[in-house]
Amino acid sequence: MKKWCVRIGVVFCVIFLTGCDLSPIKVASESSYTMTQWPKKITISKKSVSRSTILVSTPVASPGYRSSRMIYVLIPYQLKAFANHRWVAPPSELLLPLLADQLREAHYFKAVVTSPFSGSASYQLNTQLLTLQQEFLQPQSHIRLTMEATLIHLSNGHVVASRVFQIVIPALQNNPYGGVLAANIAANQMMHQIVKFVVKKVPRK
Repeated sequence: MKKWCVRIGVVFCVIFLTGCDLSPIKVASESSYTMTQWPKKITISKKSVSRSTILVSTPVASPGYRSSRMIYVLIPYQLKAFANHRWVAPPSELLLPLLADQLREAHYFKAVVTSPFSGSASYQLNTQLLTLQQEFLQPQSHIRLTMEATLIHLSNGHVVASRVFQIVIPALQNNPYGGVLAANIAANQMMHQIVKFVVKKVPRK
């Protein structure tokens, strides 16, 4: 009788353990986001259109912002990344088409091309992504986007102008998606400011 009890107990243990192995395990799904807010049409006050071609290079990201991780800050100088929320690509790659599109919408240059490009161009616009982070330093979180833009005249290699731009946008929600919405607004405003800066520095021809 004892042997039968032991055998029955072993069977129940096996069934229980097997059931645990086969039971579905809830794994947090990963969410991916992009920056594709359509650029607003930019009206350029200059009547003449430049005959120059401008080459827009892919933004170079500073350390800490080179991957597709979504960065947030709880205390100054400490960068953290959301576990289950990412950009579909590194932000520097997402910003390139936004900048090129807004330059084209300005209708100021003869052509706007992006790297890689093997043809000839009059100017090159280099940008650097300095910061893109959601800051939880106040009751309402904010997105901080900082970029440096450098305009180069390719005929002589001289730097025409260089400037640092910063946009801070409050997030409507203190969560990753609230940061995504604010980042899209910040990116659109950033591209708008850079385009205005470039057009102002390139003379009519």
